[in-house]
Amino acid sequence: MKKLIFFSALFLFLVTGCGESASTEESGSASEDKVIKVGAVPDGFPHTFKEDEEIKGFIVDVFYAIFEKMGYEVEWVLTDWNGVLANLQSGKVDTAINFAATKERAEEYHFTDPYYNSKAVVATAKDNPKIQSLDDLKGKQLASIMGTNFENVLKENYPEENYELIIYESNDVVLTDVTSGKVDGFIYGREQLLAQISQKDIPLQIVGEPFGDQPVALPFQKTEENDALILEINQTIEELIEDGTFSEISMKWFDVDLLED
Repeated sequence: MKKLIFFSALFLFLVTGCGESASTEESGSASEDKVIKVGAVPDGFPHTFKEDEEIKGFIVDVFYAIFEKMGYEVEWVLTDWNGVLANLQSGKVDTAINFAATKERAEEYHFTDPYYNSKAVVATAKDNPKIQSLDDLKGKQLASIMGTNFENVLKENYPEENYELIIYESNDVVLTDVTSGKVDGFIYGREQLLAQISQKDIPLQIVGEPFGDQPVALPFQKTEENDALILEINQTIEELIEDGTFSEISMKWFDVDLLED
């Protein structure tokens, strides 16, 4: 009887031990899955936007091209732009979309090589333009999105112009107020406004020439692990530029190759 109990206990130990080993292996395999969490806005057409519950856009295609080539799964964390910045600072996301690599931001983050250069423009209502040129900014009200860098670009390029800056939290309200004439103009990214005007028939017009060339790159918190990742991303970006992938993505969304602009 004692032998029977001993063999039963031994059998249970072996079964339990094997089960724990398999579970540990499965857990280890799952932990090795490479996931990159990206902060993005759901209404940032044409860079990132939701359509039929799917995240789409120019930068979405760029990030998929980069990270799928590197063997990563992309996890999108969608908030407003303030949430994107807060999540990046707190480490809730690894990186973020459409981030100008400025000297000020370089004090807090390390950046990859840029994947394109953004330019700023001022847009006004098409039917009732209160700004005919960038020399007409004096005394005008210009809208800007909270947390973006475009207001700084405007100040750097037109420091003498005496205009009033109105800060908004979302694109939708800005576009409504500018098209209705509630505010005189909108300082924003050339690429976003070109796509919105041409593809969404928003009744705005761009005033003057683009200005304030800004390299756009992937930001990461300053850690040794992230620095190693940045080197790998830089190599991938170089390969995607050389094989024409980035040019194809740019032409798809803008009918312009931003790498040559």
